[in-house]
Amino acid sequence: MKHTYRNLFALVLIFSSMTTYGFDVTGERINLSGKISSTSLTDSGGVIDVVSDNEKYGKTWLTYNVKLSNPNSPDQGSFQGRAIAINNDGIRVSASRQGVWSRKGHVYSFYSLDDVSDGNQFLCITTMNLKDDTVEMRFYPK
Repeated sequence: MKHTYRNLFALVLIFSSMTTYGFDVTGERINLSGKISSTSLTDSGGVIDVVSDNEKYGKTWLTYNVKLSNPNSPDQGSFQGRAIAINNDGIRVSASRQGVWSRKGHVYSFYSLDDVSDGNQFLCITTMNLKDDTVEMRFYPK
C-alpha cells in the first residue's frame, strides 16, 4: 500500500511539472497567407522562396534556407532565412529568421524565431503545402 501511494505521488509530481513548464502561445497574432514562388534543391537541403501580403507589414518576401541537419531523420531539420516587407506607405522592414522544420507527406511545418528591424520579435508557426504551393503563417509577438 505504501508503495502504491509513493508511485501515485511520483506520477502527480511528473504531470504537474509538465503543466508548469508547458509551452502556451498567447497574445494577438498576425496572419500571413502566401504562395511558394520558387524552390531550389541542393545536396544538403534547398531554398524555398515565398511571397505574400502581410496584414501588418504589407507585401512580404521570405526565404527559407532548409538544411537536412538531422542525421536520424530525412523528414526534419533546421533552417535560416530572411524576410523583407514594404507596406503601403513605402516603409521597409527586414527580419532574420531561424528555426526547425518537419515534414509529413506534402506538408512542411516550420517553427521560427524572427527578429525584425523595427524592434519586434516573433514566434512564427508556418505550414507549407507543397502539393498546391500554399503557405499559412501565424506570428506571435514577444
